[in-house]
Amino acid sequence: MLAKRVGSRITCLSHVGRAALFRTASTVAPDLKPSLGPQITSKVKVHGEVDPKLVKPVLQWLLDDAAPMPFIPVEAKFESKAPSWLPIKAFCGAFTKDKLVHLDPSIFNHPIRQDILHACITWYRDGLRRGTASTKTRYEVNGSGRKLRPQKGSGRARLGDRGSPMLRGGGRAFGPKPRDFSTELPRKVRQMGLKVALSSKLRARRLTVVPSVTWPNAKTKWIAGRLKGLGREFQKGCLLVTGSDSLPPKLVRATSNLSWVTCKTAKEV
Repeated sequence: MLAKRVGSRITCLSHVGRAALFRTASTVAPDLKPSLGPQITSKVKVHGEVDPKLVKPVLQWLLDDAAPMPFIPVEAKFESKAPSWLPIKAFCGAFTKDKLVHLDPSIFNHPIRQDILHACITWYRDGLRRGTASTKTRYEVNGSGRKLRPQKGSGRARLGDRGSPMLRGGGRAFGPKPRDFSTELPRKVRQMGLKVALSSKLRARRLTVVPSVTWPNAKTKWIAGRLKGLGREFQKGCLLVTGSDSLPPKLVRATSNLSWVTCKTAKEV
């Protein structure tokens, strides 16, 4: 942020606006550029430049307290042109070691955002909660509502009916009731979370591509050995995703007894 105190308020120029300002100031007003200080690097790519007519008003506003504050329209968007290549490993059939598959860098080379990934995992796990836990209150337990003993005169603590939470067999105070634990998360945040997850798996070398997931038989021992042969990182957990509309029946039957293997279609992911 590039800030300037105006009276009792502090007006800030955004990081993206500052990057665009530096870009245009290098050609329009190179003599005033050193007054802003050193330029800071950013992973955000700024499309276009600031209007050259606004460069000098902005620099004057930063240097002169009496100058009016201008408006800088800047559009920021992340864009990565670094190609991502992954070798195709054999799963069933001929070995294709010499072939490579190109991965979209906007999906598999996305910046790792742990906050986005945490929000998506929390949203997903909230939707898995059934929320069927239920307890009885003091008015729902079986028993009479008569007061057990008089309020005064016995020398003991005051006590109501047998449904009191202080007694054994009584109701529970502030106990759980059936409720919906599901939360809402914007669609674009969920899409970004999927990109972050795929990018992190690719960087950790826990993502591979196979020509096909078609399996010739329903033997669990064979497919377990083949999955372990793909790499040690796939022995703890493996997710098989196919682009077809349905999963191969023999593959589903062969992996049904493997708790660490899950099969899904691309639409289900």
